[in-house]
Amino acid sequence: MTANAFLLLSGRIGRNFLLTISMFLVLNSATGQKFSLGIRAGGSFNWASFRDKVQKDTFSVKPTTGFNVGALIGFPLKNNYSVIIEGGFSQKGRVLKESTLLENHSTYRFVDGALLLRKAYKFQLSDNVPAEWFLSIGPEVGYWLSGSGYFTAGGPRYPYELEFDRVPDGNMDYLYYNNANRVLFSLVLGAGIKAPLKNNTAISVELRFISGHTNLGSNKYDYPTREWYASLLNYNDTLRMNLKTISLSVAYTYDFDKIEARKGKSTVKKRMKKGR
Repeated sequence: MTANAFLLLSGRIGRNFLLTISMFLVLNSATGQKFSLGIRAGGSFNWASFRDKVQKDTFSVKPTTGFNVGALIGFPLKNNYSVIIEGGFSQKGRVLKESTLLENHSTYRFVDGALLLRKAYKFQLSDNVPAEWFLSIGPEVGYWLSGSGYFTAGGPRYPYELEFDRVPDGNMDYLYYNNANRVLFSLVLGAGIKAPLKNNTAISVELRFISGHTNLGSNKYDYPTREWYASLLNYNDTLRMNLKTISLSVAYTYDFDKIEARKGKSTVKKRMKKGR
């Protein structure tokens, strides 16, 4: 399968998934009286993946660590399904090395959003403590905000800040990318455990694999360092790679039930009337 065919198939899968989620929400609109709000944070382990064999033979990569923070809202559906909508901020990176000793240590910052379908399975965590484990799947969209990094060959570091779509002007503090894809699509696969706390709150722990489908750039080879890096450090670059991530996160959620809340208000009103 060619890269273009793979991207086309991924796009179709994404559209079909969004259509399926929309149908779930329409068919289960009665459960819209219940929803959850929460926050999520965790750490990640990231690495870059090449699609072209020539680049795999030319460059090598090392994994990096990162993190993610954000908020979520969940809507329960029938048969222990639910839809989770997330938004937040993440930091990822890569270490790229050519045939020389020179390494490019990059840190990237993104704004992310995900739409996940979750299936839960209930079990007893201990006596009188119900819990559930769950599986999640869905698309994630990220926007590449900014980045920074440094070059090193085992000695001094040459730091830089990323600049997108800007003509190099000789400023040694910047690394220029004019062929970057700043909107990135990924597929999220997750598994976790959710346990209840007091007062309609719960805590969840989830392990996720996030497979980037969009390359960081469209060109096979990029030369963002024409001004001075190329002559001083003899460095070539490539953005024709995507990012893979394994993350472990913790979420704290509060469950809202409008129907139960209304019942409570009605009971209070009836008691007040009887007291009169």
